[in-house]
Amino acid sequence: MEGSYQQVTVAPSDEFTVLGTDTRRLMTRQLWGARVLQAGQRPPDCDRNDRWTFTLFAGEPLTDHQAESGTVLKGKVRFRLGKSDRGIGSARGVPAIAIC
Repeated sequence: MEGSYQQVTVAPSDEFTVLGTDTRRLMTRQLWGARVLQAGQRPPDCDRNDRWTFTLFAGEPLTDHQAESGTVLKGKVRFRLGKSDRGIGSARGVPAIAIC
C-alpha cells in the first residue's frame, strides 16, 4: 500500500483485515525493525534495493502531529517524522500478520 499515514489510518478496515485481524495495528517500529534484522543483505526500505522506500508506522500514534517512518540509508537504520498527510510513492504501509 502506498500513501499517507492519514490515508492508511482512515481506510476501511476490510482493506487491511487478514484472518479477522486489522493489520494496521501491527505496522509498528518494533515489527519493522525485526524485519530489517532478519533480512540480511537486502533489508526492506534500503537504498541498495532497486527502488528506495520508507515504511510508515500506521500502528504508532502521531508524534507532535507527525507520522513516524523508518528506512535504511547508507547502511544505517533511520527513523524520521513527517507530515501525516504527505502521500508520496516512496512511502509504504506494510501490513504485518500475527502468527499464532
